[in-house]
Amino acid sequence: MKVEQTIIIDRSIEEVFAYRTALQHTSEWQRDVIATRLLSADPTALGSHGTEQRRDQRDVASEWELEVTEFELNRVLGIVSSCGDIRVRERDVLASDDGNTRYTVSVEMTGSPLPNAVFHKKTIDALVTLKERGEGRKAGMLARLSERTS
Repeated sequence: MKVEQTIIIDRSIEEVFAYRTALQHTSEWQRDVIATRLLSADPTALGSHGTEQRRDQRDVASEWELEVTEFELNRVLGIVSSCGDIRVRERDVLASDDGNTRYTVSVEMTGSPLPNAVFHKKTIDALVTLKERGEGRKAGMLARLSERTS
C-alpha cells in the first residue's frame, strides 16, 4: 500500500522540520503512537534509531523498531519502521511556500492486513494533526526545537 499527501503548514521550514524530527513528540500528532524512545543521541540524524510503542485497531500495543534512513536538514526525513512482517517506509519532503512549509509525505506499508482505505485515512489524519499541532505550538518551543537541529 502506498499513499502520498501534501499539506501547507503555516510555519517556517526550520520550525516544521525541528518538530517533525523531534521523534519523542510523535505521539502528539500520530494517534496510534503511545511513546517513542530514542536509542541514539539527540538530535535526530541519519542513522538515528529507536523504538515506538503503537496500538492497533483493536487497541493492542506492539513495539516497533525505527531507523532514520534519510536526513537532509530542513529538507528531507526518511524513516523505516517495522514490527514483525509489517514494514513502513516514510519519506517527508519540505519546501518553502511563501513563508510557509509545503510538507509532502510518502508512505509505503507492506505485510499488513490493514485495509488500504484505513491506511490512507490514518495517514491523512496524522498529517492534519501534525499541521494543527505545528501551527498551534508556541513559537518559542518551535524555535528551541529548530535550534537543536541546526
